Amino acid sequence: MNIAELTGDEAPMTVGRVGEEVVLETLRAAVDPHNSAVTGTSMDLGPGDDAALLTATAGAQLVLTTDTMSEGQDFRREWWLGSAELSATAGESAEKWAMDVGTKAAAQNLSDINAMGAVPTALLVSLTLPADLPVQWVKDFYRGVIRACQQPGAQRCVIAGGDLGTGDQISVTITAVGELPRGAEGQPAGGLRRSGATAGDVLAICGPLGRAAAGLAFLEMPRDELTDPEKLQHLDQHADLLAQVLTAQQRPTPPLTAGPAARAAGATAAMDISDGLLRDAGRLARSSEVRIELDDDALLAEARTLEPIATAVGSTPDQALSWVLSGGEEYALLASFPAVVELPEGFRRIGTVADANGAPGVITGSAVESIGWDSLA
Repeated sequence: MNIAELTGDEAPMTVGRVGEEVVLETLRAAVDPHNSAVTGTSMDLGPGDDAALLTATAGAQLVLTTDTMSEGQDFRREWWLGSAELSATAGESAEKWAMDVGTKAAAQNLSDINAMGAVPTALLVSLTLPADLPVQWVKDFYRGVIRACQQPGAQRCVIAGGDLGTGDQISVTITAVGELPRGAEGQPAGGLRRSGATAGDVLAICGPLGRAAAGLAFLEMPRDELTDPEKLQHLDQHADLLAQVLTAQQRPTPPLTAGPAARAAGATAAMDISDGLLRDAGRLARSSEVRIELDDDALLAEARTLEPIATAVGSTPDQALSWVLSGGEEYALLASFPAVVELPEGFRRIGTVADANGAPGVITGSAVESIGWDSLA
C-alpha cells in the first residue's frame, strides 16, 4: 500500500492499518517541498537516512533544545472537536486540530532558540500515535509544523527528520537546532542567558501576557455554560478578544525575531515565558543573583484587557491579573537591558532590576494564588 491508494473512496486510512512506511511517505510528501523551498539552509542530508547532516555557518555556535507535548497534559482533542469522535465527518475541525498541535509543538521549541538570541535552522520531530488515528492527521500535523517554520525569524528552519512510534495517546517531542552567529563587540558571548542581569537594568517583555491562560480557561469551561443568552451576547461583543486568546493557547506565534534583536541591542539576560511570568522571572532573578521589581501598574493595565474573558468564564476581574502574572505557554520573550539602551521594537517595560541583598527573587505588590506552572507538580 502506498500514498496513492489513500485517495480512493475507502474509509480513511489509520496509522495502524497502513504502517510506518506509508505514514513516512505521507509526512515526506508534506515536508520535502518545504525543505526544498527554504533558502540559505544548512542541511546537506535530510529525512530518509539514519541521520541528518547539517553544516554550521562559519564561526557560529549550535544551539539545541527539546520539548514534549502530550495529549491530556498539554492539549485535549475536545478543544477542537467537542464531544464528537474523530472521524472523516469531523472535517475542518479535525484538520485545524492537527495543524494547531503541530504549530504549537514547533513554536515552543522555536521560542527556546529565540530566547538564546539564535536563529532556528532545523527541527527533529518524534511522534507517538494511536493506531486508530487517521493518516490525514499526520499530514495536517506537519502542515502545522511548517506553518510555524514560515513565521518571521524561522524561515531558515528545515524539518530534518525524527521518529515514529505507537501509543494510547498522541505525544510529540521536537528537538530544535539553531545557530548563534559570532557576536559583535558588546554582545554577550555565547548568546543570551538567564544569568547576566545586573542592578539598574530595565526589565522588558516582547509578546503577550496572560492570553494563553485566558484561552485555556475558556477551553476548559463546561460547554453547557455557553447556552445562557446573556453570556452569549457578552462573548459576541468581545469576539475579537476571544479569538485572540484562543489563538494564543492553541497555535501560538512567538516573536521569533525578538531574540536576535535583543542580543543586538545589548540585552544582558533573557528567557521565554513558558511557565508564567512570576515563575520564569524568578528563575532569571536567581540565575543572575538579583532582585526583580515588577511594575504593578503596567501589569494591571495588561490585565484590564483580559477582564471580559474573566467575566465570560465566571471569574472576577482579579482572575485576569492572575493570568498575566502566572499564566504559562505565552512564549513571550523576557529580557533585561541596560537603562541607557533603547528597547528594540516590540518590547515594553514591565519592571526593573535591583541588588538582591542576599535574597534574589521577584517583588510584586499583587497577590496571586499560584506563581506559575510546574510540569512535574
